[in-house]
Amino acid sequence: MGAVEAAFRAIAHIHACMSFHSADSDLARLRSARPGETVAVDEETAAVLRMAVALHEATDGLFDVAVGRALVRSRFLPREGIAHLSRYTGTTADIEIIDDRHVRCRKRLLIDLGGIAKGHAVDRAVAALQAAGVRAGLVNAGGDLRAFGEQDWQVQLRDADDVVRYGLTVRNCAMASSANLFDRHAIRGTLHSPHVGRNGAPALIDHRVTVLADKCAIADAMTKVAMVDADLADRILATRNGYVLRPSMTREAA
Repeated sequence: MGAVEAAFRAIAHIHACMSFHSADSDLARLRSARPGETVAVDEETAAVLRMAVALHEATDGLFDVAVGRALVRSRFLPREGIAHLSRYTGTTADIEIIDDRHVRCRKRLLIDLGGIAKGHAVDRAVAALQAAGVRAGLVNAGGDLRAFGEQDWQVQLRDADDVVRYGLTVRNCAMASSANLFDRHAIRGTLHSPHVGRNGAPALIDHRVTVLADKCAIADAMTKVAMVDADLADRILATRNGYVLRPSMTREAA
């Protein structure tokens, strides 16, 4: 198998395991399980959930992969196959990682890994390329990217209004960006976005948030935290050779 093919295969595997939409995914099995029931999952799913639990604790609950209920209610995720939405009362704190292949949830919860799984897929693609002997490269998955090896990469940054205004040089690091200026709708007079803040409130920001870290999964997750509390994100990222990018750290795009 070629290096690029191996990288794409790694990404496809992550998607298959962690899709909210697929009835065959690990997430579908977790949401259909009874509270306290042990569920067999892929090692990659267990690894991402382990990261999610650690980040939930580090952010005092702000990063919460149990946002599925809120996103179904706000119509950013489909309700098909999900009955009695009010039953799903758990948070990430209710997820128990038993071992590398088994997970149980103490309460019913709707897990959505959209805020971390894409970054993890980038990390696994990088690992596949490196295992195949690729010494330097950049994997970009639509806003989540990671550069590896002793090579500089020029990255152009689009703002929330989709205009390229800034750029920077990256090497041996991961970067992720999130925005929702054009991804909102109103329900009964309340504006919602696909990002959820504290206490389930919609996170609405008019600029794009960009984060750098050592791993793309961490950068991906921390963009959601930085949307609500950039200082908290910075404190956590400081332990991962990362930070929330400010305009003063960039250059104007050519």
